[in-house]
Amino acid sequence: MKKRILFITQDLGRTGSEMVLWYLLINLDKEKYAISVFCIRHGALYDVLPDYIEKSIMYKSSPRWSDRAFRRLIKLFGIHPLTYQLNRIQNRFKADIWYVNTIAVPEVFEIAKPKGVKMITHIHEFLYAFSEIKAKTLQRTISYSDLCIGCSDMVCEKITDLQHPAVELQYSFVDTDTIHTNPSKIEVIKKKLGILPTDFVWIVSGGTKYMKGLDHVLPILEHFKDEAIKIIWIGPQLNNALEFYVRTVAETKYPNRLIFAGALSEDYYNYMSAANGLLLLSREETFSLVMIEAAYLGLPVVAFNIGISKQFLQEDMGVVVENCNLDNLIMGMKKVHENPNYNKLSLRNASMVYSAKHQLPIYEKLLDKITEDLTANKKY
Repeated sequence: MKKRILFITQDLGRTGSEMVLWYLLINLDKEKYAISVFCIRHGALYDVLPDYIEKSIMYKSSPRWSDRAFRRLIKLFGIHPLTYQLNRIQNRFKADIWYVNTIAVPEVFEIAKPKGVKMITHIHEFLYAFSEIKAKTLQRTISYSDLCIGCSDMVCEKITDLQHPAVELQYSFVDTDTIHTNPSKIEVIKKKLGILPTDFVWIVSGGTKYMKGLDHVLPILEHFKDEAIKIIWIGPQLNNALEFYVRTVAETKYPNRLIFAGALSEDYYNYMSAANGLLLLSREETFSLVMIEAAYLGLPVVAFNIGISKQFLQEDMGVVVENCNLDNLIMGMKKVHENPNYNKLSLRNASMVYSAKHQLPIYEKLLDKITEDLTANKKY
C-alpha cells in the first residue's frame, strides 16, 4: 500500500531548502508514495510539478480570486482559514504523514495536528533564524514533530540540544546535472562588466544583508584598492539602507570594483564562471549550497568557518577562516591571489558528495525507513 505524504512548504521557489525538496518530490517513486504539496505562497517551481502530484496554495496567497473570497467569507463566521484548508485537504487526501519543510512556516504549528497523523519537520535553520521566530514556534516544532531532519551536523546538534528524541541527518545538495556554462556567454558577461584579463574577480552570492556579510565588502576593497580586484555580488537586491550605504561608498571610493548583478536564473552559473574564486562572507550558514556549486565549477573558496566549510574545504581547495576574522579572510584571499591554480579535480570530486546524484538515493532510503517506522507506530 502506498504511503501518503502531505508536504507543506513555503513556496517551491529557488532557495536552497525549497530546491532540495523539489528534487525529492520529482524523484520519489510514485508507485510507493502518493504525494500532495501545500504551499504557503506561489513559487517558481509550483506550476511545473508533475501532474501526478496533487498541489494547493494557501487561500490567502492563491492566484484564484474565488479562493481569496472564500477565505474572507469563512473568516466572517469565525473559522480559521488555514486550519479549515489543511483539514479539508487531509479529509480528502488522507495523508499518513505531514512533512513540513523548514520552520519558516510557523502557521502550520499553530493548528492542531490531525489525529493519527505523524509529523516530520525538516529543519534548515540555525541560531540566527531562531532569533527571528517566536519561541512558541520552535517549542511547537519540537513538541509537534514525531521526527526532525536536520540539513547538516550542526543543525542536528541543536535539535538534539532541545531534547528531541528522534533526529536524522540529511545533507542539503545541488543537482550538478543542471550546472551548465557557455564560454561565449562568459566572455560577453566579462565584457559587459568591464572585467579585464588582469583582474582577479571574486564572486559572492546571497541577498544584500548584514548576515550575508555585505558590510565586509568595503574593508576588503579598501585593502586591495591598489590591486586589480573586483567583486561581483549575485543575489536579490533588497534596497535596504545597508545596501544603499555600501553601494554609495563603493561607487565613490572604489568605482567599478563592486558589481551588483542582481538575482539571476538563466545566467547564474555563467556569472559565477566569470570569477576566479568564491568568497563566503556570511556570519552564519547551516550548509551553503553556493560553496558546492563553486567547487563543482572549479573555483577556489575562501570562507569563514560556517556551515560545512571546515569539513568540506581541504587545503588544495581553498581557505577556511576561524571566528569570522576579516583580517585572516583577507590573508586567505591573498593566498589564493598568489596561487590561483587550486586543484580543480579535488574541488569537483568534493562537490559530487553533495550532488543530487549521490544524496537522493540516501534521502529516499531515509524516507523509506522513516515512513515505514512511523506508519507502523514503531518507537522511532
